[in-house]
Amino acid sequence: MIARLTGIAAALAALLIGTCTASAQEAGLFNSPKGFGATASWSARNPEVFWAATAYVDIYGVVTSRCSYPGFKFGISRNYSLKTVEADGFRMQFYAGPGLCLGYVRDHDKGRGIDLVSLTADNPGVVAAVSAGAGCRFDFGGRVALDLSLIAEAGVHIRRNEQERQYAAASVSIYNNGLLQALYPQFSILFRL
Repeated sequence: MIARLTGIAAALAALLIGTCTASAQEAGLFNSPKGFGATASWSARNPEVFWAATAYVDIYGVVTSRCSYPGFKFGISRNYSLKTVEADGFRMQFYAGPGLCLGYVRDHDKGRGIDLVSLTADNPGVVAAVSAGAGCRFDFGGRVALDLSLIAEAGVHIRRNEQERQYAAASVSIYNNGLLQALYPQFSILFRL
């Protein structure tokens, strides 16, 4: 069942990122302590507004060997330019904007103090959240741009209830990692298409 859900999530992410990159003006690599993946961006009708889509492998719990396989996450945002500084072919753009994210990931342990159940639980589930992000894009006048950003996500995490396994019950909680990982920097290398 988990392998089937993982395959469906990967196929959906590939379809969504493929649709978004069809009109992309920039595409590249995404890297963060949250995970790694691909990103694309394209301009809206207004040159001061651009869209960004990111699909990545969420590595929460994998690095610490608590989980044996990663999660997947897809996010899309509409960003508004706040300030642009240009000098001698160099351009630095500060931006911020809202977005949405969907995925199949693990969430932060729910236990308080020493709680062995939450420390050993592998709680993958579906996440749906709204996001708010801010960042800075560095363009050196060539075909490569660098992007550094922070994103906070507020949403819900829906997963199997560990206490009621025999009833196939679901648990719904606030997506803690979306808020706890808000200060994890996100670094992207973008290539113009």
